[in-house]
Amino acid sequence: MIFDNADDIDMWVKKDRNEDGFPALKDYLPRNSQGRIVFTTRSRKIAIDLTPQHVIEVSEMDKEMAELLLRKSLINQDLLNSRQDTLELLQQLIFLPLAIVQAAAYINKNGITFSDYLSHLKDQEQEVIDLLSEDFEDEGRYQNAQNPEVKNPVATTWLISFKQIRQHDPLAAEYLSFMCCIDWRNIPQSLLPPAQSRKKETDAIGTLNAYSFVIRRSADKSLDLHRLVHLATRNWLQKEDSLTQWTLKTVTRLDEVFPDDDYKNRSVWRTYLPHARYVLNSIFIEDGVREKSGLLWKFGMCLYHDGRYNEAEKSFFQVMETFKRVLREEHPSTLTSMANLASTYRNQGRWKEAEELEMQVMGTIKRVLGEEHPSTLTSIGNLASDVYNPAD
Repeated sequence: MIFDNADDIDMWVKKDRNEDGFPALKDYLPRNSQGRIVFTTRSRKIAIDLTPQHVIEVSEMDKEMAELLLRKSLINQDLLNSRQDTLELLQQLIFLPLAIVQAAAYINKNGITFSDYLSHLKDQEQEVIDLLSEDFEDEGRYQNAQNPEVKNPVATTWLISFKQIRQHDPLAAEYLSFMCCIDWRNIPQSLLPPAQSRKKETDAIGTLNAYSFVIRRSADKSLDLHRLVHLATRNWLQKEDSLTQWTLKTVTRLDEVFPDDDYKNRSVWRTYLPHARYVLNSIFIEDGVREKSGLLWKFGMCLYHDGRYNEAEKSFFQVMETFKRVLREEHPSTLTSMANLASTYRNQGRWKEAEELEMQVMGTIKRVLGEEHPSTLTSIGNLASDVYNPAD
């Protein structure tokens, strides 16, 4: 079993095991001699926390390894005959695997030589490269200590390819802009905005794959972005003042395709949840946006039916506060959101908080709809389950 990019320590190890009554995710991993578990991470601290006695540090590529990767990535092997150009190209890319693969993809796509590509590298504006590189922090791995004047190779190779993609395949550039607003791992193709035809969609994904911007997962028809491609694209959209616009487009699309909490949709919503969480946490979308409230509601309901009550609580609380502000407290949607939050409190064993919230809901419904309305009776039943709970 392989856990790739295990970089969030809070996901695996909790400082306080009793903070929510559940053990850390690490505690669920099997421990026996029938198999092996491999974690990959960029953080040595996390590696030690996860497996203190079996840490293997992967060093940076040397010249020989970098040349081997370049050879495997190239179509025209004759280009390697120019030893001087080969070495200069690898040095400019400071032997980084992603930069090498992206450069090779561009060279393959356009049928150019190493010297041609080197001239492209030198033509890029340093100011733009710096903007694209803002979030490329990685404990020094992506800095070139030997020659600090060399531009960030990942950002530079990304910019060269992206400019051509925007010119020749605008839909591919749009898909990349969309994907940078959601989680960069395991992106279902069904999430992408529909194009004029399936062929155009296939061609656009093929373009991104050809330039090594995405990697296809053949088993489940999903895509992965490299995290630095994800960051570079977000930084590009910020530079163009387009990140807010694309975040709103992404929220709208997710609100359209995110399923309801019917148990038959469980496999779909579990695939979509990480992407909904990413865009809902964005600072580029305000709480009052209708599509965000709708997505947040469905997000919370699916978490609730998955038994993930702590996460559902946060969503329901946010929805409730938004509805109170936008729709006022007597609106049916506001009351429903309050009832959902109270139900979550019950499932967490927080009976007193559930009772207090149900009292508010019942009082409002009685006043607005009357004592004999079905919604009032339902609210009374919920309150009864809080007051006379079996835990007492």
